[in-house]
Amino acid sequence: MRRSTMCLLLLLSIVVFPFSSFADTPKLEGPYLVTTCGQSPGAVMVRMSALQAGVRAEHDNTLGASDLSGKDVKTLIVTTGTSMKGMGAAGTNVDKEIARCRELIAAAKAAGIVVVGAHVEGMARRTDSSDEASIEAVMKDADVLLVIDDSDSDGYFTEYARKHEKPLIKIKDALAIGPVLK
Repeated sequence: MRRSTMCLLLLLSIVVFPFSSFADTPKLEGPYLVTTCGQSPGAVMVRMSALQAGVRAEHDNTLGASDLSGKDVKTLIVTTGTSMKGMGAAGTNVDKEIARCRELIAAAKAAGIVVVGAHVEGMARRTDSSDEASIEAVMKDADVLLVIDDSDSDGYFTEYARKHEKPLIKIKDALAIGPVLK
């Protein structure tokens, strides 16, 4: 009886708490500011999910460090994974994106803003060296990692979070982002 109760409690904790953590997770609270490192649609997905959940989230794919001045922001979310088409349309490349996001993250941390590194587009945004560079640039300085199950289907982000002692929030899909932010 006692063993079955423990098993049931473990199962419930997995279902009720759809994230895992390897370190203390800083409190995520809005207002949120969302950008992308690689001009992929992940930042739009985060903002749309947040808005659907009634969470205030501003989105800007060209956000720079100086743009933080005067903004009412408590959490910065930077999505990773690159789009060559998106970067071409924006007149940028992966090196410029990484430089912009590194400066932005440093400025956010200096201002006491919690930084979330997010990978919310699945394995399709983990296919080449540009994706890898974007992911590493953001995740290494993020306070929290947020990923969907498909992005971590090979355990990459789980292992990354464990190795770097970073909190990891894993959710089923992009629709679950808003409720986590709420």
